[in-house]
Amino acid sequence: SSGINAEYGGSLVRVHLSNGTNVEGRVTTVSPSSVSLSDVQGSSGSCVDLYSHEISDIDILSLSPPVPPKPITIMRRSDCSPNGNTPSSPPRSHQDMEPRKPSKNETFAISTSNMGSDFDFQSSNKLFKKEAIFEEWRQKDGVHGTTRRGNPEKLRNTDMVIDTSPDISSQCAFQGDFVTDEKIPVTGLTLTRRIALFKRAIGHGLNYSHVVSVAGISIAQMVIQVLGGSCRINAHNHNKPPVVAMVVASGESGKVALATALHLHQHSVIVKVIVKAVPKGCDGLLNILNKSGCLVVDFSSLPKVLDIIVDGSQDRNTLLAWPPWMDDVVEWRERHNSVPLLAIDPQHPSQLPRVPPQPKWTCTLGAPLLSQGKEGRLFLVDIGLFSMAFSEEGIPYQSPFFDKFIVPINRSLK
Repeated sequence: SSGINAEYGGSLVRVHLSNGTNVEGRVTTVSPSSVSLSDVQGSSGSCVDLYSHEISDIDILSLSPPVPPKPITIMRRSDCSPNGNTPSSPPRSHQDMEPRKPSKNETFAISTSNMGSDFDFQSSNKLFKKEAIFEEWRQKDGVHGTTRRGNPEKLRNTDMVIDTSPDISSQCAFQGDFVTDEKIPVTGLTLTRRIALFKRAIGHGLNYSHVVSVAGISIAQMVIQVLGGSCRINAHNHNKPPVVAMVVASGESGKVALATALHLHQHSVIVKVIVKAVPKGCDGLLNILNKSGCLVVDFSSLPKVLDIIVDGSQDRNTLLAWPPWMDDVVEWRERHNSVPLLAIDPQHPSQLPRVPPQPKWTCTLGAPLLSQGKEGRLFLVDIGLFSMAFSEEGIPYQSPFFDKFIVPINRSLK
């Protein structure tokens, strides 16, 4: 035996060993053959086990009375209250209980006792004085006087609601029939007055072939952007190139259409040109396009899938004469009305046998005509007309182009 009873667990003892040394520690466990001590002085271990044959004597330095076990109360079912609490324990609060789903009345915190029939919207709407409410709001905002109903500023769908740029329209000395998105006014002209403007510029040295070439480059750039720009036309595109169909007549717009076709062909666009009437002075362009495989005989020779149609047949002389093939153009366009149409400088007279195809985009050359811009989006093309020609013709002018060669314009809202 170890010489110590189990009830002395936790007591501080000194153990005399048979080798003449002493060990002091606190009794943790006692068995018939060994004693385990903790908090042993001079030992790095947490516990030391001593066996009976190693112990010669034990001195108890301090007693630690054993802790009596807690009594176990066996409750009968009849001793429990209906809410699950024992008689000796305090009732549990709502915070101690598991949260439960609130009812509708607790959620909205209103009483439903006074809710009767459905809300009568029509009769209540008659009692709503909208003008009085708006007037009260205007007074709170410090706005006096009457305001126009609807959109007071008549914003277009292309105008910014929050204008972050300074208004430069106040710096212009005139009001135009058209205006750019930057509020630069542009004067609209009749066809007769625009012809006089062109002659004035040519008289100062502007070359007409240069005008046609510049207009062709600008419109070709616009067509490329409409087709997708560099996302579709690039060296790494393995898909089929875009297809553009062109209709050419003998007017000035037909010459620009041929120049546009040449530049598009040079930029990896499939161009198919139908020449209904040969423009004067364009034999060289026709020869290049013919050798490049761009000319086709009729509409049946065109590809079935087209990306865009460019119309260069709506000049004034052609529309006034209305040749028989113009009916073919109108009917063909009606069959392909899902393909977007770009019209080059259409010059519509007041009376026409049939309504020509309505364009999605219209490109006007140098100065817009008053008859243009009624259908589709109107774009002004820079062809090199200079301010001196406008000034000598008595036409108010301020360059609307800045860093661009084609700018969108809108009819001025006066």
